[in-house]
Amino acid sequence: MLAQVLDRQTGYISRCLHGDKPIGEVFARHVEEALHLPRYWLDGVQTQGRSMSTQHVALLERFDALTPGQQRELMEQLDAMRKRNQEVYEHLRDKASPASSGD
Repeated sequence: MLAQVLDRQTGYISRCLHGDKPIGEVFARHVEEALHLPRYWLDGVQTQGRSMSTQHVALLERFDALTPGQQRELMEQLDAMRKRNQEVYEHLRDKASPASSGD
């Protein structure tokens, strides 16, 4: 039945399930669509029990189109932005804290 739903031969599905045949990107997306799973579900992307938003999917698709060097550079930029956001948050939190008023 699974082979029919996925429009593949039973032997092909069996090899995939037993790890003898790697599941490629195109087939993984086909499986997710055929089984009504969220995109990238087979990749093990954890989304806290919810489907990925269209923005998350778009971001992953764009990220996959980058070279490995561009991916590393983007990750460094994102880490720097996250660190800056955390610093701003901590500054604002400390500023709002009664203990920091100096009274």
